[in-house]
Amino acid sequence: MGDTYQTIVDRDASPQDAARLARPVVDWLVAEGIVLAEAKPGWALGDHPAHPPGPNWRKAVTDARWGSPEGLAVYTERHVFYGTYSITPDSTATCPRCGTAADPCDEAWSSRLSMATDAWYETGIADVACTACAETVPLPAWNWTDDHLAFVHLGFEFWNWPWLSDGFRARVAELLPGHRTGFLSGKI
Repeated sequence: MGDTYQTIVDRDASPQDAARLARPVVDWLVAEGIVLAEAKPGWALGDHPAHPPGPNWRKAVTDARWGSPEGLAVYTERHVFYGTYSITPDSTATCPRCGTAADPCDEAWSSRLSMATDAWYETGIADVACTACAETVPLPAWNWTDDHLAFVHLGFEFWNWPWLSDGFRARVAELLPGHRTGFLSGKI
């Protein structure tokens, strides 16, 4: 059967600002009764503490009949999130400088992306040169098709929740004013 996840990410949060930016979102979720205030181990996949669902968790989803949610894990450190539902053979990244999509079959691009991903995991800093305009662009700035990858410092990962509503996702984005947000979902 597997576990599902839905993640709302802040693509612009810096390592220094991630925890500060997460606080109003969590405070709002607790005030609305969507999650409980205390994060505990065992409510998400792995050991990461997560907020158990609150009495009003249904306010966040499109149809409460399709599941019994587990927890909300809030990540405020360097993390790579991925979505498995939206990945296709054509999934790629678009250069934010020139708007050209990288060719996923281009070995040079794939090699540069792989090295940059490793560097980002290690240091939180990595650039990738665009094959079209040759501009060097920070890895988190690339626009990923259907939000299938996110290199970020702030993410809200909902485990085994029914589908989060568009209105709920928009409200979370409003609580991160001026920041690009993304939505990734998948199943493991």
